[in-house]
Amino acid sequence: MENCLIAAETYYKDLDEYKSDVDTVIQYMISKKERLVFAVVAEKSGVTRFVVRKYPELRNYILTRMVYYKELQVINQKIDRATNNLIKSNKRLTFMSIVKKCRYNLEIIYENPYIKDRIREILVQNSGRYTPSNSRMEL
Repeated sequence: MENCLIAAETYYKDLDEYKSDVDTVIQYMISKKERLVFAVVAEKSGVTRFVVRKYPELRNYILTRMVYYKELQVINQKIDRATNNLIKSNKRLTFMSIVKKCRYNLEIIYENPYIKDRIREILVQNSGRYTPSNSRMEL
């Protein structure tokens, strides 16, 4: 019996490992469209109240990452809805048409690189789709 107790090792994660676990859990929950709640994120990432006592900055990190990923989720939904509406109405898909449909201010667009990259990604994905300009026959 003594040998079992001696052979057992305990392993404690450091702060960076907890942070990476929190990020992966939040991304997984968003991909599965689960509701982001502090208690659920902490439980799934293995953060207990003892860990929070050991690393008090971990609580703020979890909350800020949840807010960050929720904002990204809202941006993605808004751009996806605008793209779908433009495609359904057979309007041309351009950078500016998506911006106008989302009702974003141009200053916000040019200051936020994520929004620009997301719109460009959508345009590349839908480049082969039907647009009124490519439906005309040219002689």
